[in-house]
Amino acid sequence: MDKLLLVLTCLLLLAGCGDNKANDSKKEGTKTSQQMDTPSQDSPLAQVNKAIESDSLNAEAYIQRARMYLLDQKVGNAIKDINSALSIDGKNIDALLVLADIYYALGDENNIMMTLNKATEIAPMDYRPIIKLSELSFLQGNTNMANAYLDKALEINKMNPQAYYMRGIICLSKNDTVQALKNFMKSRNQDDSFFEPVLQIADIYSAQHDALAKDYYELALSLEPDNIGVYYEYAMFLQDNGFPEKAIEIYDYLATKLPDSYDVNYNKGYVYLVYLLDFDKAIEYFDKALEINPSSADAMLNKGVAFEQKGNFKEAKQQYLQILKANPNYQLALEAIKRIGD
Repeated sequence: MDKLLLVLTCLLLLAGCGDNKANDSKKEGTKTSQQMDTPSQDSPLAQVNKAIESDSLNAEAYIQRARMYLLDQKVGNAIKDINSALSIDGKNIDALLVLADIYYALGDENNIMMTLNKATEIAPMDYRPIIKLSELSFLQGNTNMANAYLDKALEINKMNPQAYYMRGIICLSKNDTVQALKNFMKSRNQDDSFFEPVLQIADIYSAQHDALAKDYYELALSLEPDNIGVYYEYAMFLQDNGFPEKAIEIYDYLATKLPDSYDVNYNKGYVYLVYLLDFDKAIEYFDKALEINPSSADAMLNKGVAFEQKGNFKEAKQQYLQILKANPNYQLALEAIKRIGD
């Protein structure tokens, strides 16, 4: 359920935006509403700035820049721009959707609801604010209301990948993976560039240890080739489902992107230990993990197991004793000491 809430948090903030990809750039202090990290002349932000400079009544340009600020967590700047847009066109649905996202970032549920209801009054046949009301209802724990909003959105337009995706999320929250998969597939079939349902399908198949997960993780990466999280999920599926060599390839790639990642090095050690039976390699990567997190009992324990498998019981015992210094009741280390004896 925590993962579902994270997915919906991202979805609620991004559904009204033209670009749903995460912004991984380094976050810095708030800049003025005219400038964000001194954009290069050909950057999207610079182009929007020029559009506003040439036409100060360009509501769409203010909306576009507000989205950029919101994605970059510059909420104050986003508010200024969306207020400018609404002062130009108070009935602009795109502006109201971004305003709802801003209120969400501020945790103001009452104003989210009020803003979205205003949008539906202005444009009753626009399904986008209705879907966002469904998302908000779901986050508030009211799945019946969330489904009712989706029914209304689908009455307006059955070609509605966002609505089917949201319905899939609701089904997942009820552990109904059959209906969840059905709805995610509908969403995917209606919009083959929509990343989120593809990842959800991959995760469902992964949980079922179904080899189809491999195809959907690769499809997800074709849509977002720089998404580190998907690479990691894919590697975890591969290592646990009979593809250890391929998992190592993914971890090797991740290591180029995240050289100081404990998890990447620990998982590589685990794959070498458990699946490839290369104990020297396992020790090498557990050592790297321990350089990053010297107090990791898991890395010390598995390093000890690797030494055991090599027949180096003295070194194995040293690892287990080191764990017990910090945690005298660590059961697995106690069992290991008993197992190898003196």
